[in-house]
Amino acid sequence: LHNAEKEIEKCLSSNVDLFFYTDPGYPSRLKLVNDSPIILFSKGNIDFNKQKVVGIVGTRKATEYGKSVKEAIVKDLVHHDAIIVSGLAYGIDITAHRAAVDSNLPTVAVLAGGLDKIYPDVHKKYANEIMGNGAIVSEKFLGTTPEAHFFPARNRIIAGMSDAVIVVEAAVK
Repeated sequence: LHNAEKEIEKCLSSNVDLFFYTDPGYPSRLKLVNDSPIILFSKGNIDFNKQKVVGIVGTRKATEYGKSVKEAIVKDLVHHDAIIVSGLAYGIDITAHRAAVDSNLPTVAVLAGGLDKIYPDVHKKYANEIMGNGAIVSEKFLGTTPEAHFFPARNRIIAGMSDAVIVVEAAVK
């Protein structure tokens, strides 16, 4: 309990919200995932249970065609007032977040590490923009460095939070 109290204190001093599985603000769609996180750390301002949530993901090496398809998708979603969920990674993910911000759509970036360990580092400025009309979230405690094996778990959160996931562009592998 002492460790839990210390973690809660860290979150409070960092303006990080905690959503437990039983909280009304916890993403209801995510509860349908068999191994949904018991706790979700969040920074920003968003209603995760909004009517329409769309995940947009894809390759880190996006082509111009992939970027244009993603732009058209986000533009069409403006009329539906959807939340865009992605992973803040290079390529399709970051361009989906940026297009959402530019279109005044709320967006959620799901991280593979703690909320204080933005990866890649160059996307910190975008994470700050996202929090203006959205949130960054993670199931990892503050201070957790993203590791390769955390990314598939992050992807289940992206999928679980979304009504639909659109894979814009991906390698055959």
